[in-house]
Amino acid sequence: MEDHRAHERITTLEQTMTAHMQSHSSIELGIAENTRLTKSVAADTAELVALFKGIKGFRTLVMWAAPLIAALMALWAWAKGHV
Repeated sequence: MEDHRAHERITTLEQTMTAHMQSHSSIELGIAENTRLTKSVAADTAELVALFKGIKGFRTLVMWAAPLIAALMALWAWAKGHV
């Protein structure tokens, strides 16, 4: 009788371990998917940051170049007698 109970306990432990291993595998898959999505979001965010930095650089260029171009156009018009 004792051998039968020991066998039942071992079977129960094996079933419990199998259930835990399946749960663990499911969690690992979820973590892997989460990691993949996080890396995708990070890459997209990096692209947006690069785009905004480029726009900021272009804005700075325009802010410096526009008055310079306007002054050169005024000087050219003055030199040609259009003013």
